[in-house]
Amino acid sequence: MKIGFLLHKSPEHQDAHTVARLAEGFADGGHEVAIFLMEDGVFNVITNHVNKGLSSGFDKLLSKGVKIALCSYTSEIRGMGRDNFLNGVDFHSQYDLSRLISECDRFLSFV
Repeated sequence: MKIGFLLHKSPEHQDAHTVARLAEGFADGGHEVAIFLMEDGVFNVITNHVNKGLSSGFDKLLSKGVKIALCSYTSEIRGMGRDNFLNGVDFHSQYDLSRLISECDRFLSFV
């Protein structure tokens, strides 16, 4: 089963923790998992947050095969480029988000 998540919340928000734990559980259960980050959700995969212990565990999800993408426009308007984010995070558009939603068996939105 393919499970997708949309997350708008930053690392200190409970929703970021919830998405990370759900995604980890689904990945451990053998499901294909994808996460799309928008708005303050992009802060979950900034390298300096992970190094300072502000991570919600998204770095660990990448190592488990979870696909993580973020809205390229959202990162651009926050003044961040590819070098600010964890290796393995993809940059996508709203069109790509709509494709992800249509491809998933289940899609959960945390906005």
